[in-house]
Amino acid sequence: MWKLEKEAKTLLFGTAIVCILSLLLAFGISSVLAKHFQEDLTAHDYGVAGYLLNHSDALVLSAFTDEKGEEDILRGFRALSPLGYHDAASIALLPTVLAYRNQLLFSLAALLLFVFTATYALLFLYLRRQRKAIQSADRAIREFLDGNAASRIECEQTGGWYSLFHEVNELSAILSAHAEKEKQTKEFLQGMISDVSHQLKTPLSALKMYQEIIGSHSSEPETAVSFSEKSLREIKRMEAVVYTLLKLARLDAGMIQMQKAPEHIETLMRDVLERFEIRAEQEGKVIALSGSEDASLCCDALWISEAVGNIVKNALEHTESGGHINVRWEQNALITKIVIEDDGKGICPEDLYHIFKRFYRSRFSQDSHGIGLGLPLAKTIVELHRGTISVASRLNTGTTFTLSFFNLTNE
Repeated sequence: MWKLEKEAKTLLFGTAIVCILSLLLAFGISSVLAKHFQEDLTAHDYGVAGYLLNHSDALVLSAFTDEKGEEDILRGFRALSPLGYHDAASIALLPTVLAYRNQLLFSLAALLLFVFTATYALLFLYLRRQRKAIQSADRAIREFLDGNAASRIECEQTGGWYSLFHEVNELSAILSAHAEKEKQTKEFLQGMISDVSHQLKTPLSALKMYQEIIGSHSSEPETAVSFSEKSLREIKRMEAVVYTLLKLARLDAGMIQMQKAPEHIETLMRDVLERFEIRAEQEGKVIALSGSEDASLCCDALWISEAVGNIVKNALEHTESGGHINVRWEQNALITKIVIEDDGKGICPEDLYHIFKRFYRSRFSQDSHGIGLGLPLAKTIVELHRGTISVASRLNTGTTFTLSFFNLTNE
């Protein structure tokens, strides 16, 4: 059973009061009109009676058709008033006036009753519909608060309550998006903490073991030196993990703004070459640069060098002695591309879709020192420059990374 709210009851009660007052007003209007009718009727009858008395020789019908003067009305009044026939007489003594009043009152009452019944019914139905809409909205909001992020208020109309419902739906969508983002962030942090713990656990365990070995072989200088070098390598590995994670965290949090400026690509690539030239020479590998001397890119030089350097470092780690790593760039009116290709081991097809995931390591990888953060960092940097990074590879043939930047988006 639908129960009326206080506001609805007040509105309907007020409407009922208006209906009653209107009926009383109709009764008053009918009484006033009946009084005027009585005055007009008695004045007419005074004229007819006075005309007949003043014109005894005239036809009776002439009393109803001829124009009556003031003398006729006055003589008729003097003749009929003593008989109780005057405009102040009780309406009960004048059947014609009584019938007119009753008929007028009935007509007005019927009209008002119809209008108010229709109004009352429409108002009742409107309030009932509004009540159902509000109840539906209340259920949807409660479902949303209970954890159903997909719950929405069903409404296709506009205006009034429905505008509010649309605003609530929009707010729900925004809150759901924020909640989903928070959930993803939480899952990401949990995963990262787990990965970091795993990445640091291995070198810490190794350091502990190396220290025990050094302590137990303190009288053997060669053993102590060997394991000290291994300890240093593990420390550098942990340092690389921490520094790279700090860079990624700062980039993800938006703490770093890319300071973009037009830079010569050749200069950027030569800076990268200088970082790895000695290592490449020691490992018997060649890094070659090729591209236009005039080509430029609007970018943050330090971060683009970091991204390309990580890819070159990855190429060095997966290229055998005697291998070649080519860094070339090309530019047209729309796109600038930086391509890093090697003739190394290549990447397994099943790993191509995962190499940009943080801490991802292929089950086929023979690199026991990689931390799986270089390529994800490079991808993040490129995307912050509104660029894209893609990879193509064939096993035992080589790998090609392509960094593409739309010239128009780097203004």
